[in-house]
Amino acid sequence: MITHSVQDMNDREKKLLTALEKYPDLPMKELANHISYKRASTIVRKVEQLREQHMIWGPFYDINYGKLCKNPFHKLFCIFESNKSYNTVLSYLRLIESLVWSIPVLSPHREIINAGFYFSNSQEIRALFQMLKDNGIITGYETRVFCRKRIIENPDFFGDINPPLDNLLSPCDIPDLSFESHDTNWSECDIAVLPHLMKGARLIDILRAERKLQKSWTYEQIKYSFRKMIKNRLIEKKYHVFPFHPLRCNIFNLFLKTEHIDLTKRIVYNFARGGRLYREYSLCDDWGFVNCVCHPSFLVDLMYKLDHVDAIEMKEIHHIRSISGNRPLNFPPEVKYYDVETQTLEYPYHVYREKIEEKLGNDQNLQI
Repeated sequence: MITHSVQDMNDREKKLLTALEKYPDLPMKELANHISYKRASTIVRKVEQLREQHMIWGPFYDINYGKLCKNPFHKLFCIFESNKSYNTVLSYLRLIESLVWSIPVLSPHREIINAGFYFSNSQEIRALFQMLKDNGIITGYETRVFCRKRIIENPDFFGDINPPLDNLLSPCDIPDLSFESHDTNWSECDIAVLPHLMKGARLIDILRAERKLQKSWTYEQIKYSFRKMIKNRLIEKKYHVFPFHPLRCNIFNLFLKTEHIDLTKRIVYNFARGGRLYREYSLCDDWGFVNCVCHPSFLVDLMYKLDHVDAIEMKEIHHIRSISGNRPLNFPPEVKYYDVETQTLEYPYHVYREKIEEKLGNDQNLQI
């Protein structure tokens, strides 16, 4: 049985988790060459144990959604405030099909929710949020557009659980965060396969799921779509790896601003880099963004340390209320509205408005 304290995870287990992140495309037999397991079957068994204990999720395929369609298509980070329960607010947010994830945030005064949406029209989706505010479902909201792609970095299991933050301004080679543009025509089969891959499904399982939907794709067609998306860089294979057992971790979203966006990029790139924590970073409008899964001790004086970085003019930490072995609500983009003729994806916001209006009316009648 694999254990998860700092002392009792052995070096082979650490190397295995590190190798999965570093070489996600390698078959298990070749992966054995990079660590001290002699048999691929042993690695397979260990990986399954890690999955069962919720230390690892994947493989899944991350999407470069700038390449998905010709029309503007982005991801939105939302901060909702409400006097109602999380489940009540979520019941309304779910009526907007482009919801990706939703998580309650620690707050002593009111309900605060972080949520992510894909969107094809910024004015339309913000109008839906304003509608929820006008009807008292939420009391306030703020939206920030992911204007750069996210970079995922899994833990260095030989790194510090409480990494120093004295190198945030150090010069560094920042990877290209820009989205690529649409340059490949995607077929109906490509679009059908994409959400399954983003959830980590195997090709044979995709075939079975699509046949239940009365789709006539062959296995060869699905495999061709998969290879096409890899070749044209629409998707990239990834793992999510917890630094410790999930019940021993904290999760937070960090936003920060500086005077110059290049300096902001440098800080989010250097933030806790090389530590024993999971992190992903990007830019949201003119904010730097870091999502972090860490040992609780790292959060103890985090704001104090950031207060001493004069270059940071504004900062926010959204501490996720609780985590477990189950992933938060997390969906791939709803692609049934993709038009393969025009290579565009437009969400029917008028439909979402009608659904919200209907639910508001039903809920009001129940209260009478």
